[in-house]
Order: sequence, then structure tokens, then C-alpha cells
Amino acid sequence: MTRKTIARTAVILGAVGVLAMSLVGCASRAASPAPAIGPSPSASDPAQTDPPAVAAAILVHSDGLRVVDAAGDVLETVTYFDPIADVVAVLTTAIGSDPVVEAHTGGSESSPGTFYVWDGLLLNDTDEPVAAPRLDPEWHVRVDGPTAGTLAVTTAEHVAVGQSQAEVETLVPGTLSTVEVAGSTVMDGRYELLEVGKNGETALHHVTFVRLEGSPLTVTTILAPAPDWGN
Repeated sequence: MTRKTIARTAVILGAVGVLAMSLVGCASRAASPAPAIGPSPSASDPAQTDPPAVAAAILVHSDGLRVVDAAGDVLETVTYFDPIADVVAVLTTAIGSDPVVEAHTGGSESSPGTFYVWDGLLLNDTDEPVAAPRLDPEWHVRVDGPTAGTLAVTTAEHVAVGQSQAEVETLVPGTLSTVEVAGSTVMDGRYELLEVGKNGETALHHVTFVRLEGSPLTVTTILAPAPDWGN
């Protein structure tokens, strides 16, 4: 074998050796297990995830309704100038059931419209649409029971239908006034005075109105927004 042939053979054998070492390295890397892909056990652990907020009550304010959870945190807010379809959708989700819907003809001091009723909670949507900043709201609320579905319904001060005079006085001391209505003594409360406009020097306020009737006096009705004219 010539000296040149020996040299070429050495080069070829060297290249084969390098290729073999490269293949061994590839095989070694392929044999190693791939790292796991996906959330860590702590991230997928249900105990590490906060439960969704659950509605517990509906609070009647002079400017609208608030849906709150058991801690009192506000989950949803609607105003009396919001479209009724949006309001019904929010309350239907919170209460978990559709309202009973009933058209009505109105009366001598009220316009015809539609009632949306969940147990003790009634929304009265008048036929004539309005928009803020007009003084007349799009809809009104009337409460004549303590609940709507499983949700408690109260004023912002937690006054509820069925409470006694003493209970109301404890919650909001000194806010009830005595009134004679059709020969009977009743008591009224007005809360969250909210100015919405003026007629000259006279201001129009919206309030949450509470009436106590019967013997003994108990809360029978909550209305909002109720008009209250004053300076």
C-alpha cells in the first residue's frame, strides 16, 4: 500500500469515527425523556382556584339596583334609566329564573306598560321610553315580599318587607314619619335623597320609599325611584 493510500484511509476512518460519535450522541439525547408540558399540579388543583362569586341579595337604591354577594360586594349594577331588556337579563341571571311578564293598562296617575315579576320583586316598565338626563325613569321597582327567588331584597340600609317598626328604627333610627291614610295610621321612610333636576328653585329628588302598615306596623312596600320635591 502506498503512502498516499494510507493517508486517504486514515482520513476516511477518522470521518467514520466522527459520524459514529455524532450518531451515538443523537441516540443518547433521543433516549432522554422529554420534559412534561402542561400546568403544574398546584395550578390545576381545584383548591388553588377561587370559587365564582354567587349572588345573595338585591339592594334597592334611589338610583338603581345592586346585585351583591354574601360579603356585600357588588356583582352587577343597573340604573332606572337603563333599557328594560338589559335590566331583565341581569336580574334573570342573578335570580336564576325568568320573570312572569304581564302587560297592564295603567291607571289615573300611571302609564300603561309591562310588569316583570320575580316573587316579591316587580319591575314596572312604562310604554313611553325615556333617557337620561330626563327626570322620569325608564322603569320603577316595587317590592312587596322579602325575596326574589332565593335572593333577599332590601333597601341599601337592609330594610326589608316584613320587618317591624322596631327593626327599621334599629337599622335607620329617626327616619320614619307617621301619616294618616284613609283613616289608618301608617309610617313612611325616605332614604338616599338624590337630586335629579330642578323646577326653578324647587329641586326634584329621587328616593327609596318604604311604607309600614297594619297593627303592629310592619314594612309592606318598598318603592323606587319615588319622587320627592323639596328645596
